Amino acid sequence: MSLLIDIHSHILPGVDDGAQTIEESVAMAEAAVADGIDTIIATPHHKNGIYDNFKNNIKIQVAELNRTFQERGIELQVLPGQETRIYGEMVEGIHQDEILMLNEQTSYMFVEFPSGSVPRYASQLFFDLQVAGVQPIIVHPERNKQLIEHPDQLYSFVKQGAFCQLTAASITGHFGKKSRSSLNN
Repeated sequence: MSLLIDIHSHILPGVDDGAQTIEESVAMAEAAVADGIDTIIATPHHKNGIYDNFKNNIKIQVAELNRTFQERGIELQVLPGQETRIYGEMVEGIHQDEILMLNEQTSYMFVEFPSGSVPRYASQLFFDLQVAGVQPIIVHPERNKQLIEHPDQLYSFVKQGAFCQLTAASITGHFGKKSRSSLNN
């Protein structure tokens, strides 16, 4: 039996631009199970200027969603996570118990850049996060205008210890030719 995990999902209902209702969450879960996925990490947006989804709220919502899936016989486990927009005080946010690592018990944390740029302080912040024991994962770098134009910057982040998470829809061309072709750089 293979174990497939979706590490980036907006399956929690009504918290961001993902599922809006419990029925949409159920449909997403059923589609995931049909594709062979048995575990999903819910990663709602946090501090992106539109959504604030704090650690403790996410944990409660994940528990409720898992209960719903169990009641409906959907064999999918949802784990807590968060997709946090980069900001200068991320280390403090971790210490204040506001930011959630992937699956809560790992040292991996999703970090999202604005779509058009990479803040100048990103390299220093990644260093500070790593010193604090956190492994930053840059989400969908193939959709960031600055990284598309300057892939050497992404290479530098990775060389310094950051990880990347690519979006499957970028690989298939759903986000346009630039995102897809940036994967060839």
